[in-house]
Amino acid sequence: MQSITNMHPLSEIKNLSTADNQAVVRVRGRVFSKKDCGRVLFLILRDGIDTLQAVLVKNKETTQLSIEDYNLLRKNENESFIELLGQVYCTEKPVLACSQQSIELAITGYKVLSRSVLDLPITLKEAAFTDDKKNESHLFSSVHYVKRLDNRVLDLRTDIAQAIFRINDGILFHIQHYLRGYGFIEIKTPKLIGGASEGGADVFKVDYFGKPACLAQSPQLYKQMAIIGDFKRVFEVGPVFRAENSDTNRHLTEFIGVDLEMVIDQSYMEVVHLVYQLLVDLFDALNIKYNREVDIIQSFFDVPALTFSPELVVVTFADAVALLKAHGQDREDLTDFSTEEEKQLGIIVKEKYHTDLYVITGYPSSVRPFYTMVDTRDGRYTHSYDFMLRGAEILSGAQRIDDYNMLCKRVAALGIEPNSIAHYLNAFKYGAPPHAGVGMGLERILKYFLGLPDVRYGNLFPRDPKRLHP
Repeated sequence: MQSITNMHPLSEIKNLSTADNQAVVRVRGRVFSKKDCGRVLFLILRDGIDTLQAVLVKNKETTQLSIEDYNLLRKNENESFIELLGQVYCTEKPVLACSQQSIELAITGYKVLSRSVLDLPITLKEAAFTDDKKNESHLFSSVHYVKRLDNRVLDLRTDIAQAIFRINDGILFHIQHYLRGYGFIEIKTPKLIGGASEGGADVFKVDYFGKPACLAQSPQLYKQMAIIGDFKRVFEVGPVFRAENSDTNRHLTEFIGVDLEMVIDQSYMEVVHLVYQLLVDLFDALNIKYNREVDIIQSFFDVPALTFSPELVVVTFADAVALLKAHGQDREDLTDFSTEEEKQLGIIVKEKYHTDLYVITGYPSSVRPFYTMVDTRDGRYTHSYDFMLRGAEILSGAQRIDDYNMLCKRVAALGIEPNSIAHYLNAFKYGAPPHAGVGMGLERILKYFLGLPDVRYGNLFPRDPKRLHP
């Protein structure tokens, strides 16, 4: 192992360029691949999605490395974490195998910081997509997704995972920055609660010092209580838990929820307009700031470019039902849309309005939670809305009932035990402003914005009905 002094500051591969020609630099990364040509060793060093070719010539007079050093470096296992010292050179021909195609590093020193085992359960080359695998949406790649998720640490090193979680971070940063710019404050609500957040049965039950409790399905009741506490605009980013035994490509039992709630003036459409503009700004910002990451992901999937209008496109639930019936669907007027019907609606709306992003308003009262405001003009419908992207629901919201007596009647009508949500109900005794909000799943937004075949791509360590590790 050749010693390297720290007299040269550590450089990142992504920051090197032809302007560094002849400069001596120190870099770190993982051994992605090696090729020994007898006298010349070519080594590709990887740092995230950035790669650099490093070259060592055996017995070259300008390097202090011995033949033993050459052999030791050559025998380093792929994925070992190493440090290299060397001189940057501009290349005569592009290095097509690397992200840094115009430069390479002539190695003058090295240090092995952490060796990898020889027999990896998966290799990054094995996990990478190949042309003949791109259309196999039931696979993550040539390695079945179960095997990849079982070895998630290695899987996270792939270009596609690195790109997805950079965009994931960008989504969270943009949403938080945007909402704060519109007067929202960020809150954190309990995840251990005494009753179901949504009034349903799909909860994870836990023992709380001998008392029954459950993991929160959403921050819904608490963000409303914050509004009643006179925080006029609030949002939360945090984990939510759903004990739904749905092993599909769009469901997780634990995911990151992005929720907001706000006081409204005249109409719940104030929230709809705000959230629509948030999403339009978000998608525009991601396409600009993360264009390289978006290109990496889209190179793996044959997904049409996302189309959306700067102006809000709204379709009422009743009109959406009429559109489906006009296109051959035989369905009832007040039943919720199935996954297949949502997909078909997405196709119909795109043909009619030329957008992948639109809003359906006025869902039936029979398919919405107990706290949803019922339309006083027609009790069959509610002041609710879903945002649709590429033919799938990415977030749901509504105006909430703000009258104590009306809320109690709704709870009783749906057979919910009032004592289980007594603290929530009691809050409305003291006067509540008109308010509305939304709840969205971060991973689902990632899935449909990027056109990913599975929601698990966007979750660092996914949890589904069959997975509790790693």
